[in-house]
Amino acid sequence: MKKFLFFLLLAGLTACKNSYYAYRTYDYPKPVDTKDKAIDYQEKKVFKAGEVFASNQFDAARLNDFKKVNDTLYEALILPENTPVNMSPWFAFRIWSEEPDTLYIRLKYEHAKHRYIPKYGKDKRHLKPIPHFTYNADSTAVVFPFVTERTPQYISAQEIISTTDIYQWIDSLKKNEFVLESKFIGESVLGRKIPYFRLGKKEANAKKVVVLMSRQHPPEISGFKALQYFVEELLKKDALTEDFFEEYEVWVFPVINPDGVDLGHWRHNAHGIDLNRDWAYYRQPEIKQITEFIRTEARQGKKKIILGIDFHSTQHDVYYVFDDNIKTIISRFRHDWTASIDRLVYPHKTEYAPFPLSQAISKNWFYSQFGAEAITYEMGDEVPYEIIQKKSTAAAVSMMDLLLDVFKNK
Repeated sequence: MKKFLFFLLLAGLTACKNSYYAYRTYDYPKPVDTKDKAIDYQEKKVFKAGEVFASNQFDAARLNDFKKVNDTLYEALILPENTPVNMSPWFAFRIWSEEPDTLYIRLKYEHAKHRYIPKYGKDKRHLKPIPHFTYNADSTAVVFPFVTERTPQYISAQEIISTTDIYQWIDSLKKNEFVLESKFIGESVLGRKIPYFRLGKKEANAKKVVVLMSRQHPPEISGFKALQYFVEELLKKDALTEDFFEEYEVWVFPVINPDGVDLGHWRHNAHGIDLNRDWAYYRQPEIKQITEFIRTEARQGKKKIILGIDFHSTQHDVYYVFDDNIKTIISRFRHDWTASIDRLVYPHKTEYAPFPLSQAISKNWFYSQFGAEAITYEMGDEVPYEIIQKKSTAAAVSMMDLLLDVFKNK
């Protein structure tokens, strides 16, 4: 393994000297097949079970069947888009009844164990956890009480954020003076737009670039919220951001898998593939277009990609970084950044986990293509938003401080 890493590093640095922006594929030790696979589309409908109704007729919904089991128990069947698949059983549906009623809902899975604490509310953005919910970690079905009303309520694994919501968020940022550009750079398998926006300073000639991205995996809402808070901190006009945007640009890809998001997928795109395993082969159109865009924009502007941060969610907070034997343009950054965040958000310490250069994930592509530093920024599923905001704000401030120091001291 050490020999592989050494030769990959040597090849990467040699290639960068000769063709920094060239199109290249990579042979990682643990490849994953990213050729197209069939998916099962959920039927969009209103399910009637006695006097109770359930619906998946909205973007990002997931409900495959809904039926009455007995006088008080109703079952919601939750299936993945295809298998094998990561154990991230996303669910989101609306429920109502002809008369208010107290009943029990069973979430039943196939090919998975329960992961997310169910949440409910009258709109998809303001959801509260089901109170006193408990479950066994090995559960393939969970049951909880619920009071239905005539007005539909949402039940969901997380806050429901569709591509439309993300486009609207981007639109809300456009008046900020640091938003230099906002556009769509391509389309998904099913023709949904892939958005991009660029942050910087109009009068600056910044040649160094930080790339941010999110929603490769559709259900990972806490990671997307971290990206939102991170970006919004970068857009605050103060001395630090003024200085930072003199030297840097930030390129943002907030939803890489728009089909998976709007189809309510657990993990994959509309070709049934985990996009965060295709960053060496470019078989999927989303990854092909994004990587081509980054290389082309960098080449044409003679920009240097120095850092990539990919926002995700998992069961707990963790930063996946390179092992210390991987030397990037700014290798020391990974230690200093994570330590600085922990100081600013104490006692909310985050795990720091070296992750091998073994798979075709975005973090490894940034290194292999550009010699750049890269970090997979994972937020826990159930971390309160105020903690996500605190951490993400600290992360943005620390990044700006450290990157300004890195190149001053070179």
